[in-house]
Amino acid sequence: MKKYSDSTPPLLAHREVTRREVLKWCTALGGASLLPLGGGLPLGLARAATQPPYGAGEQCFYSGCVVNCGSQCTLRAFVKDGRVTRVETDNSDDGPNNRAIRACLRGRSMRKYTYSPDRIKYPMRRVPGAKRGEGKFERISWDEALDTVAKEWVRVLNTYGPESIHRMYGSGTTSSGMTRRNEFFRLANMLGGHLDEYGTYSTAQISAAIPYLYGINAGNTINDMANSKLIVMFGCNILETRQSGGGLSYELFEARKKGNVR
Repeated sequence: MKKYSDSTPPLLAHREVTRREVLKWCTALGGASLLPLGGGLPLGLARAATQPPYGAGEQCFYSGCVVNCGSQCTLRAFVKDGRVTRVETDNSDDGPNNRAIRACLRGRSMRKYTYSPDRIKYPMRRVPGAKRGEGKFERISWDEALDTVAKEWVRVLNTYGPESIHRMYGSGTTSSGMTRRNEFFRLANMLGGHLDEYGTYSTAQISAAIPYLYGINAGNTINDMANSKLIVMFGCNILETRQSGGGLSYELFEARKKGNVR
């Protein structure tokens, strides 16, 4: 007898989901997941750039930044012999009304994230009997990891329904293509849906408090600051806290270069 509520979507209301189905759908989505996650390359290299290589045997690929600030600025990764040699920002021309967003230094250093000796490169499981926080883990195979996740997912799904499945956002790696458009959401929807958050649990306090402190965030577009004579920022250093931020710091630099802004 199923234990989840009567509001369960029709896909799951008439039968239980099996582990085999979860693994099959994971496999089917594997090709799609290669696009944002890189197809074996570490930076989410989705497609090759049209310009010629910049060095002998070097290729240029476009990628989305995954430092988790939310801007997802465009990056160009230069690859030689299957290894990223350097990362640069987008070099497309500015449009007539909007500038191209340039990645900050944090995004341009993504290569260090990729090849860091501290990066976890394979599945690990807490050693049986070890307590949380002790840092005792053992390496397991990808097959064992997938089997473990699929088995537990099926158990929870068939016992409590799709509303019991929730993915915590903020990993910084699952949105290098388009925000909230990745393989997890596709898989969860194929299994009947999942629990989602309302608004945001990381900046909800900011969103609620700021209007009372600084007023409502409404006004001209960011590039209009170049037409200002004085720019005042209360408790906000975008060059430090939001280095790229959808081009905020770049617009500030451009405004100051004109010489009529202080």
